[in-house]
Amino acid sequence: MRGWSACYLALGGVELDVIDPFLAREDVYESVSNSLRLANVLESVNLVAGYSPQRVEELAKELQHKWSLIFIDGDHEGPALLNDTIVCEPLAEEDALILFHDLTSPDVAQGLDYLKEKGWNTIICQTMQIMGAAWRGNVEPVKHQPDPKINWNLPKYLEHYSVGGL
Repeated sequence: MRGWSACYLALGGVELDVIDPFLAREDVYESVSNSLRLANVLESVNLVAGYSPQRVEELAKELQHKWSLIFIDGDHEGPALLNDTIVCEPLAEEDALILFHDLTSPDVAQGLDYLKEKGWNTIICQTMQIMGAAWRGNVEPVKHQPDPKINWNLPKYLEHYSVGGL
């Protein structure tokens, strides 16, 4: 199944706009939409083929709104995630939470660093890929309890972050 993250968020009651270049492939679009249909959440997920950050800006203009929850899980190399973050930040509501997937990549951490420098509250969560959250306004991440059976170690580039949240 493709689209696990979208499915779990939609099952939690979140209405989603999902932007992914792979959705332009018919087989991928069919796989994701079928999975969401089987989970009874397809009606709350808007699947959009395209590349970020360009498609993010276009969709914001088309829909004429900002988002209160943004989940950034894109290209994990070079400045791609930082560029996504720079575009998404002004498109976030005043009360907003931005989640980052796979902070095991230093390039992904640049997005979280950017928001921290801009005054957003930040925290990381000990998971297999290390999740991160940035929030502002009347929002805060839910508490997360890392698996106590695992000896968690942070990469050096994340040592300046608080661990918890999510």
